[in-house]
Amino acid sequence: MSTPSPLRILAFAGTRPECLKLAALARAARADARCRIDLVGSGQHPAMIRATLADVELATDRELAPVPPGSSLSHTLGHLRTHMGAEIAAQRPDLVIVQGDTSTAYAGALAARDAGVALAHVEAGLRTSNPLRPFPEEPFRRRIAPIARWHFAPTTGARQHLLDEGVAADRVHVVGNTIVDELRRAIASPRAAATDWRTRGSQLLVLTLHRRETYGQALVAVCVTMLELLERHEDLVLVCPVHPNPAVGLRVRRLLGAHPRCLLVAPMGYRDFVQLLGDARLVVTDSGGIQEEAPYLGVPVLVAREATERPEALRDGAVELVGHDHDRLIHAALRLLAAPRPAPIAFDANAPFGDGDSARRILDLLTTSHHAESR
Repeated sequence: MSTPSPLRILAFAGTRPECLKLAALARAARADARCRIDLVGSGQHPAMIRATLADVELATDRELAPVPPGSSLSHTLGHLRTHMGAEIAAQRPDLVIVQGDTSTAYAGALAARDAGVALAHVEAGLRTSNPLRPFPEEPFRRRIAPIARWHFAPTTGARQHLLDEGVAADRVHVVGNTIVDELRRAIASPRAAATDWRTRGSQLLVLTLHRRETYGQALVAVCVTMLELLERHEDLVLVCPVHPNPAVGLRVRRLLGAHPRCLLVAPMGYRDFVQLLGDARLVVTDSGGIQEEAPYLGVPVLVAREATERPEALRDGAVELVGHDHDRLIHAALRLLAAPRPAPIAFDANAPFGDGDSARRILDLLTTSHHAESR
């Protein structure tokens, strides 16, 4: 009986979260004789993905033409779809992998459909109750679903969303979230703190803001509330890795930059950020990924958004949804700072986002399916 040819996988990444959530999968696939993976930079944020992958000891196999600076969302999607389509045509993979709900993910799904190549969607099935918020992430992930052949859902709730939308049950697989694989790896090799925040106080508050829904007055409201929190807690130090988008960075620096207990730093490598997160007494964020990571570190989180597609994070009370309202945010922050820090959850079957073995599950499912179809 002949040995099946290796499964040829083309995976696209264009943002920091995609890199981190595909890292374990790329690492495992490169060590697996059953498959061959090419990790390709889509051109969405080239410098950022190089730095992000280097920090987790990976690199892309190729990079596509960068998206022209200042492109609108529609032009970004058109550029990505064209260049990713050309890459698919040149490489002729057995399948394409996209991750999450970014412009790269949606354009990659469209390009795979254009080329008639099967699509695997990692982190499939996340939904909020509003089909347009957050924008454009929610519309993107809802539009990827009808295109995908394999849906790798992080949780049973995500799986149910897909089933409710009519996706066949045999196409949906609950595998956990791949960021937990990378988090577990980072925790196993801790680093010294990358910032000197302890010279300014004894308790750490981490702030991250980057989503479109936080632009404008919402961002102002959160930053003003953080200043009040610092005044009420004289031992509290705020560290904020400032997102490179000028719509965020310029305003954050103007509002927080002058305070002696605010450290505004450049975006951090993943392992450095995990170390910072683990030292935090409280996190205020609009990030999705931090909602997944913080429970494993025993860090309480306030989510500065009106809705979350990760309700599992809210289950045990360590993550709370507070929006941008000053009163809700300040009262919740003061309460959590006065309460004992929650215990870290274990990397086991009861964990909300998996046990840290998602990449292996995904590769096993893909290669088994490929070899069955090759017989």
